[in-house]
Amino acid sequence: MKKSILYFLILMVFVACGGGDDTGETPHMSKDNIRANVTALNLSSDGDARDINVTANCSWQIAIDVQWLETDIKNGSNSQKVSVRASKNTTGQERTGTITITGGSPLITVTITVTQGKLSDSEEQPRMSVDKSSLEFEKDGGNQSFIITSNTNWTITCPDWCTLSTKTGNGNATITVTATKNDKTEQRTGQVVISGDGVNDVNINVTQKPADDTPNEPSPGDNLPPS
Repeated sequence: MKKSILYFLILMVFVACGGGDDTGETPHMSKDNIRANVTALNLSSDGDARDINVTANCSWQIAIDVQWLETDIKNGSNSQKVSVRASKNTTGQERTGTITITGGSPLITVTITVTQGKLSDSEEQPRMSVDKSSLEFEKDGGNQSFIITSNTNWTITCPDWCTLSTKTGNGNATITVTATKNDKTEQRTGQVVISGDGVNDVNINVTQKPADDTPNEPSPGDNLPPS
């Protein structure tokens, strides 16, 4: 009889402690979870955009380790769509960056590697050059020309005593600069400035000789005493 009572007490303790459940989890307790639908993104050199689907049941934050990538949101909660955009890659080299999503407790980290391709051979970078660094005009003015070699849009400015055959254009061109007569006794100086889309300005120095202020030379016999 004593043994039966002892077995009964042991059984009651075992049931009270949940002896039949070996999962180690408290029933109905949810765990924080964060997932993304991709682990890597491949973007074109033009700087296109892609979406990431974040599936979560907690709040989270986004960090990016490069400046040429951005997302439309930095902080979120639960499941959301995140838009990723890259700027145009003009470096001439493939480049990579990392998007890191963190949140939850204990901390969950999800990383996404982003690779952006380089420009193809057919996608030339903007360029512009000219064939002269200076132009010099006589005092009476006249015309001088220079050649622009370019694959981009450009605009030109010049001193107010000059005129241009054209002020705007695209690609290669020959530009004529016309200087007016210089009536002053000082040399004129200035610059022709060519500005292009996506390139540095190119400057051409322009000078013009002054008007002649030298007094006339006396002719032979002038100012001689009469004979």
